[in-house]
Amino acid sequence: MVKMPTTLWRLVTLDLWKLLLLTTAILVGVISFAVTIGPLSDGELSPFDAIRFMLFASVPMLAYALPFAAGFAATLVFHRMAQDNELLAAHAGGIGHGKILVPALATGLVLAVAVGVMSDQIIPRFLRSMERLITEDVAKMMISRLGQGQTVEFGGNTIYADAVQWLDPSKMANASDAKDVFVLTRPAFTSLDENKKLKAGFTAERAFIAIRQSGDTAHGTGSIVTLFAENYNSWGDGYNFESTDGLRYDFAVPGTFRDDPKFWSFAELKDLKKHPKKITKVWQWHKRIAYRAAAVAMMQDMNQNLRSSGQCELPLADGGRIVIHGGRLGQVDWLSRPILPARQGEPIIVERYSKDGRVSRFVAQSATIDTDHPEELAAEMVSAKIVLEEVTTSANSQASDEHVTGRRRVQTISGVHAVDDLVKAYEDMSLAELLAETNYKGEGVIRAVGEAQYTANKKEGEIQREIVSKTHQRFAMSAACLVMVLIGATMAIKLRAALPLTVYLWAFLPALGAVLAISMGEQFAHQMGWPGLVLMWGAIVALAVYAGAIFRQVAKR
Repeated sequence: MVKMPTTLWRLVTLDLWKLLLLTTAILVGVISFAVTIGPLSDGELSPFDAIRFMLFASVPMLAYALPFAAGFAATLVFHRMAQDNELLAAHAGGIGHGKILVPALATGLVLAVAVGVMSDQIIPRFLRSMERLITEDVAKMMISRLGQGQTVEFGGNTIYADAVQWLDPSKMANASDAKDVFVLTRPAFTSLDENKKLKAGFTAERAFIAIRQSGDTAHGTGSIVTLFAENYNSWGDGYNFESTDGLRYDFAVPGTFRDDPKFWSFAELKDLKKHPKKITKVWQWHKRIAYRAAAVAMMQDMNQNLRSSGQCELPLADGGRIVIHGGRLGQVDWLSRPILPARQGEPIIVERYSKDGRVSRFVAQSATIDTDHPEELAAEMVSAKIVLEEVTTSANSQASDEHVTGRRRVQTISGVHAVDDLVKAYEDMSLAELLAETNYKGEGVIRAVGEAQYTANKKEGEIQREIVSKTHQRFAMSAACLVMVLIGATMAIKLRAALPLTVYLWAFLPALGAVLAISMGEQFAHQMGWPGLVLMWGAIVALAVYAGAIFRQVAKR
């Protein structure tokens, strides 16, 4: 019966773990500090938060530090044993190199399991904590960046101001429920399109920002930001005007920590594959489809009523209603359709009934219904406006005895709502159900919905590939941890006469190449699918073959 060298194993394991823990602590400290420098220098973290951020970062960095620290520790421990002839003495005593490597193998297995468990349960939680320090407190980030004269971007909107000051929300009548309120001096606000090009904007002498917590926490929409401005200069595609009216603009600020699968455990990633709408960037376009499809449904209902009875009735946001007299709706353009008369040349007639009994009658040469363009992620219902051109207006407190009050080139009736708003119903559908529901056969290409459908499909495909790539990356890093320990130990035995740094370089460089290949494989898997997985696991196989070849050379001695 062969006696196991338990005493030797215990001593080697003790030396190995001492050096492993020391090396890991140094590597983690250096990497965590490097990760913290960026947010700290950008003003996203206070000095106190930077310390917390470093502590949070130390845990996720273990996934990268442990493999290299373990390989370094194994290299130094076994190289010392080789140079001190301890391995030669053990071999003379009947203990082969295979048995000598048992502590390295056991350590590698323990670390591989530890990295796997941490990647699944611990690291995602700490990554979320790191992101929350930067992104969850919108007010802190906004005041910090604006106060430094920087431009702040949120969800396709940018804000700049010469100065910013915090106000007590309770002292503002229209923002008493806000979490934070700021007054901006000489602000500039712009809205960007999907290609990051300027779409619209305004400037003012002063504006207010109110930040409210969003009720939609399930999708990481952390806050709703509301802009209030007066005496502003607004500009956009085809218009530029000054106004003394009040301006209000709402837009959503998604919490970014929910946008990346790295923040989720294996069980959560499995659930996300079945329900990708839980990911914010998929849900955002799902909601855009829902909003735009509800707008199309409103226009389809209008068109049907106009064709069947020559009129349609719609509610207004102020509690009133309008009645439109016409023949049908014309060709769709984005989410805008002209209102056509029953016979060519006839006017379009719109009657507006206020809550107080006042009736206004508008007779226009042409009219268009155009959905408003709010931040769709913050919109709860479809809102539209009727734009009338070459208008004759008559009004009275009663429906009879009208008198002419004037003529206008353009008259706009805002705050038009659908009778049955379908935004919520469409939001509750799965993406497949929503795409089937919005397959508008015979309606021509509705670009607004088509764009949202295309992007939603694209985002879902990306997130599916990203989930697969992230899952495989975690397993690959665990496997790499085991192989890197074995390479360090076997290379130390092989190059017993070389300097320790030379030995470690022979182990470190292939290991570094494998880790880089795993990272590249993850990116390729996210972009292209299976070719990235082949690269990722090919690096692990190549590293294992390299370790096996070294061991065979050592075993022959």
